[in-house]
Amino acid sequence: MARLAQDSKGNFKARKRLPDDVREDYGRLYGARHEAKFFAPASTKPSVARQRYGEWLAEIEGRFATIRAHHKGEGISLTHRQARALAGEWYDWFLARHPLSEKENWEQLRDKVHDAMREAIGDEEWEKGNPDDLWRDDEKLRELMRPVLADAGETSQFLAMKAMTLDNKARDQFLDFLYDDLSEALKRLMRMSDGDYGPDKYRERFPRLEGADKGDTPQQLFERWVSERKPAANSVESWQYVFRAMSGHFKGRSAASINPDDAQHWIKSLVTQDRSARTVRNTYITAAKTVFGWAKEHKYIPRNPFKKAKVTIPKSVSLRETKAFFPEECRTILKAALEIVDTGKPLDAAKRWVPWLLAYTGARPSEITQLRKSDVIERDGIHALLLTPEAGSIKSGKARTVPLHGHLIAQGFLKFVEDHRDGPLFYRLGEQAKNSDPVKVKKSRAAQVRQRLAEWVGSLGVKGPGLSPNHGWRHTFKQIADSADISERMSDNITGHAPKSVGAGYGEPTLKDKAKAMEKFPQYEV
Repeated sequence: MARLAQDSKGNFKARKRLPDDVREDYGRLYGARHEAKFFAPASTKPSVARQRYGEWLAEIEGRFATIRAHHKGEGISLTHRQARALAGEWYDWFLARHPLSEKENWEQLRDKVHDAMREAIGDEEWEKGNPDDLWRDDEKLRELMRPVLADAGETSQFLAMKAMTLDNKARDQFLDFLYDDLSEALKRLMRMSDGDYGPDKYRERFPRLEGADKGDTPQQLFERWVSERKPAANSVESWQYVFRAMSGHFKGRSAASINPDDAQHWIKSLVTQDRSARTVRNTYITAAKTVFGWAKEHKYIPRNPFKKAKVTIPKSVSLRETKAFFPEECRTILKAALEIVDTGKPLDAAKRWVPWLLAYTGARPSEITQLRKSDVIERDGIHALLLTPEAGSIKSGKARTVPLHGHLIAQGFLKFVEDHRDGPLFYRLGEQAKNSDPVKVKKSRAAQVRQRLAEWVGSLGVKGPGLSPNHGWRHTFKQIADSADISERMSDNITGHAPKSVGAGYGEPTLKDKAKAMEKFPQYEV
């Protein structure tokens, strides 16, 4: 792993070892043989140095991917317009790459291309025909000359810099454009060598390159999204399986090469006896639409092929009249929690307190399992929970306070918190190593506690289709709050549900208002 560091003089440096499978080609293209190096002087601001380092690392990884794709014979497709625009970018790159070279160098390169073409055509045809006409009419001649144009135009370096590998058709289109473009670039360089820096009229003919495929596979596109968007760990964990499956299905193809028909066909194939259409819609289509939509917006791909992808959802059959717990289910869970006396182990503490906290707050399970000692607060004489993104994932990304019900205090929850060490209440720190790869995430400790609690609730006999062993408390709280004449706006604020309208988001209830409303919430009898 490359790592940005500062030397004794304050200079920013990093090294990246060249993998064995790309070392030879990388050395041929870029000179390095064993490692790529990054350097920024000590005068560089740390934030700027980190940005440049990130760009450098992305470019290096892109070069690796391009070389590997080339080894596998993989490549991307381009439309005619994209190939023409790519040639325009090559034109700018080639001129910028050689701003101060001698005119003699460009004359020799021009003659080299002419000699190669004359040899391919033959002296007799060369003398009596127009080479440009022969080029346009003779596919065999173009086939013979493309490697010459690629070498003279240094296109391998250019495409590696762009992190692009073209398929055969796109490569031929691109190189065919270079027949004229290279000639004009050499003329421009020779004029510049003579001191002529006048307007470049030839450059005006190139269209802007938008949506050209960078060659990223669906998995690489997902990794780019994770790196730049920095989504919640839960999204990364569940969606990585989507893009792993997608990359396997579209093996050898880039994300940009997937068209809407391809996308719909794959989505439809995902519905099996073991995977419901609802799962495909809620997870696979949502993940694909989100990431590809983001990639299109940032012009990494030309279109979002999953924009209109859909599956038919069979009419659902519910075996329960509500997603809330029935009274007997509430009693079973809460009674079992009360019977846990020793809370020395984190999981036992979670079994004892998390169900009761969920029952009296309607919070999302992870918002409770990630609670820290410092999140149990007292403000204006009101004991409350501070549910904050600082502790972990909060769906809205916004902190909120939830007053503690008097029954929780009566049971000794505040005493439990007071006697607890600083840090998380229901798991211990240091039990999960950090992973430097942002895509390869593991369940957070809070999520693991949530999962074990669900298994415990199931072992009590509270389970079945349509029932969530933890999330069911959220539905239960809303149901009871409604019966207790707590307004929907108030219960939404307590549970962290989004306001029904923009106007409803103004003038949010104070902690005092919420505490007063919670006085109406009845005590559970077990």
